[in-house]
Parts: sequence; structure tokens; C-alpha cells
Amino acid sequence: MKIGGRSKTSTAKAKRPNAVRGTSIENRLVRTSTLATFVEVTMVPDQRLPRRTSVVDRSTASICGPAVLPRDTGAGSERAGTPRRRFAGAATGAEAQPHGASATNATTTPRRNFADESIANVLAISGGKLLPGGMGLHDRVTPSSMTASVPRSATFDLLVSICTLWIASGFFLDAWAHGHVPVESFFTPYHGVFYSGMLALVFVIAFFALRNRRRGYAWKDALPAAYRIPVWGFAIFLAAGIGDLLWHELLGIEEGVDALLSPTHQGLGLGIFFLASGPINSALRERDRLRSVAQYLPLIFSLATWILLAHFGTAYAFDPAAGRTNAPPAIGAFSPHYLTAVTIGYYKIGTGVLIVLFQSLLMAGFALFVAAQFRTPPGTLVLLFLLGNTPAAAAFTNDTPLLITVMLMSVAAGAAGDFLIARVDPSRERVAQYRLFGIAVPVVYFATYFIVTAVTDRLWWDWNVVLGATIWAGVIGLGLTFLTLPAPSRR
Repeated sequence: MKIGGRSKTSTAKAKRPNAVRGTSIENRLVRTSTLATFVEVTMVPDQRLPRRTSVVDRSTASICGPAVLPRDTGAGSERAGTPRRRFAGAATGAEAQPHGASATNATTTPRRNFADESIANVLAISGGKLLPGGMGLHDRVTPSSMTASVPRSATFDLLVSICTLWIASGFFLDAWAHGHVPVESFFTPYHGVFYSGMLALVFVIAFFALRNRRRGYAWKDALPAAYRIPVWGFAIFLAAGIGDLLWHELLGIEEGVDALLSPTHQGLGLGIFFLASGPINSALRERDRLRSVAQYLPLIFSLATWILLAHFGTAYAFDPAAGRTNAPPAIGAFSPHYLTAVTIGYYKIGTGVLIVLFQSLLMAGFALFVAAQFRTPPGTLVLLFLLGNTPAAAAFTNDTPLLITVMLMSVAAGAAGDFLIARVDPSRERVAQYRLFGIAVPVVYFATYFIVTAVTDRLWWDWNVVLGATIWAGVIGLGLTFLTLPAPSRR
């Protein structure tokens, strides 16, 4: 390969870039670094033995080294084994000349200055069409305009995650209001809480998008790549918000479970679910650079938003109701209401155990996701469970000790999970530790529930039911590890 000109060893005749329609272009323009301009590269076969047919990725990688180019170019990205060479000149023949070969460079022909030609080459190839970022023929080409999308911003991730958590928490304030105070209009302070959170989120995203647009990025690239799908949550939320207004005006105000299952409320939750996925996608792309709890806050807030949304749609399956406050009427042996009392008791126990299974699935699922994808510092799961569970418990606690119980459950299960992450490093490559982690988190979560409930409210469940439900919680967590572990390779 040779920078500029035609290679004497190349059998193919490279044609100069031409703006004339129909003229083929065999020379390629590549960028040797994020700050350098485009340089013309002539493709020739690899001269090393064994010979290989040269392709764009191999050829550009041999001159670009660790330069960062867009992800879809396949060349110039820093990865293991990528040649890192610098060139001080050009030599005859196709073999690249490393920097410092003074004897060779002294005898070579003078280098061409491609800085003056690069813009003309780019414009010639573009055929007069608009360039990246909406640039015209006479606009200045900048590094930012050549980038596929803006890089990740930790501040942006944090602000988006705070807004989505704000909105999801506001949902539970509104849910509490539907069950405790008269709600006769769409325009209530409870609706104002989560709709103001959405306005704040619109402001944050619009501010960053406009700022990046002024820096030269195209509109479609004005937000980090991790947000290309999540921003569709705005459209979903807007449609559901208008529908909620019409729903309330035409069909009335929902009460109780109706408010949880309202299609427009579920649409609002779906929109926030999409928007909260942005910081999660961003953290997955940068997982190797995250270290402290502060750096993990956008991920924690967004995952807590997802937990809250799951609780909001299934609030009727939040509390197993094993405390004596929620016990069914006493069963009289020869009472005319005997069969009714027995039926209600069986129904409440069965429903309570199913709630244990569902909540175990939820807690273990989020914990296993964190353990499989990240190496989080101590305190991550404690904070995640507290933020994801406390607003729901506050909305539905009423006169029971449910709020303090759920907070203690969250701290205990989160601390157990954080301890195992720090000590045994559960991951999908460490199968035994991963399965232990999957069992421990839901077991500790509901063991704490039964202990705290027994102390604060006393249990009306039989001890067989209590122990059996706790074992089932562990079985659910173990089952999730089988579903999330990769399949063993076949030999």
C-alpha cells in the first residue's frame, strides 16, 4: 500500500477521483486520525507472505493504526493486534515504511501535501450533494461533522435517568390519589408531578440535541447512538397522554385496580420504559469504563424506573399479605359461614404465594442482569432495590407496616447481592457462583419479609406455607439462571 499517487507494483490502474457521473473510483479516501483530513489510498495486494488479497479493512488498518473512525468502517479502530505505524514519507513499492527509517526516507520522492487536496476530493466524490451534518459544498468540514453520532455524555445519561425516575415515582403518587382522594378531573396536582417530569426530560433532550446540532452534527446524530430507539418513547407518551385526557373526559376517572390497567396509563408507562432504556444502553456500551457508584447512577436510576413501571402495572401483586392485618375472617367449625371462610383463606394464601413467586422473578431477574453484564461496586443493588421498591410501598402501605418492611427487604437482598458480587464474582462464566447468586437474592428478600412481618404484624400463614414460599423463591431464582446462561457448546 502506498499513500498518494499510483503504486508501481499494483496491477490495477487506479483512477483519480472524479465528479463526472459514471466515472468509477478505485482510489479510497480514509482518515488517519480523528483530527487528520482525508487521504487518498491506492489499494494493492498484500506483499507479505503468504499473500492475501487486499480488502478495505486490512489495507486501511495497516496505515491507520489506532485511529478512531466510525464503527461501520471496520478500519482504524483500536483493537488487539492492530498495526500501529507512523509514516514519514512514501517509498517506491507497496511495502509501508515505518517512521524513523531515515535512510529510506532520504531517498524517496517528496511527500505530497494532501491537506490542500482532501476537501476537493471529498467534494468531488460527493458529486455536489450535501455532506454529513447537512453541510453544503462551501461549508467547513469539521471532525464532528464526520462522526456518526455524538459520543456518550455521562451528564446527559444522568439527567435523563433522573427525569425518568421522577416520572415513574409520580405515577405512584397519582395511583395513591386514585385510591385515597376524590379525583374528578384530568388536571390534578398528582398528574402535574409526572407531567412536569416529562417537560423536564423534553428540555434536557432538546438542549443537548440543539447544542450538538450547532456543533455540526446532523439532526439524526445529535443524540448518542444509544438513544436512537429510546427517543421514540416521546411519541408513545404523547399519544398516551392525549388519550388519557380524552379517556377521562369521555369515560370518567378510574379508581382502584382500574387505574392500574387503564390502557392509556399503560401507554404512558410504555413511553417511559422506552426513554429509560437510553441510559441502560449507554451503560452497556461503556461497561468497561464504569467503576464507582457515582458512575453507575444513570444505570441504577433507569433500572429502578423499570422496576417501578413493573410494580405500577402489577400493583395488585405487590404484597403477599401474610400479616395478620390482612388475615381472612376466622373459621368457625360449625358456623354457617364455614365454607366461605375456608374458601377465602385458601384463596388469599394461594394468591399470596403467587405474589411471592412473581416478586422473586422480578428481583432475581434484575439482579442477575446486573451481575451478568457489569462488575458493580458495593451498594449498587441496595440503591437499586430501594429506589425501585420504596415508592410503590409508600403508595400502598396504608395503615400497615408495609413501607418499612419493603425497605428492609430491599436493603437485605441488595446487601446480600452486593456481597456475593464482591466476594464470589458471579457471572455467566462462573456458573456455580452465578446460580448461588440467583438463589440468594430472592430467598433473602422474602426471608426478610416474613421475619419483619412476624415481628411487626405477626403472621397468619402457617409455617409450612412460609417455609415453602421461601424455598419457591429460591427455585425461581435458580430457574432464571438456567434461562440466562448460554447454551454449552456442542463437540
